[in-house]
Amino acid sequence: MFAKIDYESLALFGKFGGAMLGLLLLVWLIAVLTPKAAKLIDKLSGKPRPERVQDNIKPEEYEVHSFFEDVPLKKQENKNDGEKQEDFP
Repeated sequence: MFAKIDYESLALFGKFGGAMLGLLLLVWLIAVLTPKAAKLIDKLSGKPRPERVQDNIKPEEYEVHSFFEDVPLKKQENKNDGEKQEDFP
């Protein structure tokens, strides 16, 4: 009624699981330490930090338009000032 434990397979699974956890730990450490190392290298090399640029955002440049709209209406009106276009010939 009792199952025999195969210790050889259990040790093999344990080694494989430990290797996978070690690999994931290594990837995590690289992902965490790389930005910190880059910051330290920049600091030691005397590289100046980039300055913040003022955002001169024009709202008309960031309007949301329909997917099917070829040219936004405001730009189309400005482009065709003085020209009269007819929809049908």
